[in-house]
Amino acid sequence: MTRVASQYYLEGMTQEAVARSLRLSRPKVGRLLDRARRVGIVEITVNVHPDLGLRVEAELLSQFGLDQVLLVNDQTDEAGQRASVARATAGFLKRQLKDGDVVALGMGRNVGAVPDFVGTPPARAATFVSAIGGSPLMDTGVNPNEICRRLAEAFRGSAEVLYAPAYAETPEVRDAFVHHDEVRDVLGRARTANVALIGIGNARDDSAVVRMGCFSVSEMRGLRDHGAVGDILGSFFDADGQTVVGGMGDRVVAIDRADLERIQAVVAISSERDKGDAILGALRSGMVNVLVTTLSTARTVLDLSARPRRAGVG
Repeated sequence: MTRVASQYYLEGMTQEAVARSLRLSRPKVGRLLDRARRVGIVEITVNVHPDLGLRVEAELLSQFGLDQVLLVNDQTDEAGQRASVARATAGFLKRQLKDGDVVALGMGRNVGAVPDFVGTPPARAATFVSAIGGSPLMDTGVNPNEICRRLAEAFRGSAEVLYAPAYAETPEVRDAFVHHDEVRDVLGRARTANVALIGIGNARDDSAVVRMGCFSVSEMRGLRDHGAVGDILGSFFDADGQTVVGGMGDRVVAIDRADLERIQAVVAISSERDKGDAILGALRSGMVNVLVTTLSTARTVLDLSARPRRAGVG
């Protein structure tokens, strides 16, 4: 893979020329180049022109009191979009993590894509901890326990996973889970994190928590009736970032909003083009201080934030 990538990217050879040079088939060269990008041998960076990105970044930093904003160029397809955001997030982790750090992890496709782009950084004696339970309907790629293990492996750190559902059937069942010794210990460890890596969910009928069976469509519509636009770690909020009353928070097995607000760096990542309202609510909530997203999504968030807010809200 390294030889193929070097000839193609550094020496400027065509894939056909690389194939002839190394006595490989042309499709084999293409597959090796794809794999080299996935495992981190090749890292492709598209730098956003300052005239396009810096002003948007500065406005987000100023308006929402963020510590850092990472913006990537938009891609033509959903997979490419997610890969760009995940690559930028992996780069952030490689620059920021140090020995002894504790990283609390959420769930979802965006968070789940990050381990694919870590590559081979220097080892970090960091601990990666699941901050929310899972679901039997989750694909392994979006399950927080699997993400936790994969990131720990990539950084050669340690993993602490949470054997509990994301949402319990009733508040009483949820209480039974969170008071179980092992679950309580893992959640307690997540609360000591100095970094959290989370996704931002929406409150639509086809949202991830509905697809995973955590909520029914009717329950999700009920949340929207109460103003919900999105969630972080299962805690739903409205367009102003306020916790939604009746937002199922008493059923979620996870660290809560107050816990997140005490974590030094809460990194929210989102690659979807249609989550502007959810991202805006998340930024207004005060739970997030590092945002990784695309340039067009950032612009959408700023456009939405410029609209008049509902009566009674400053």
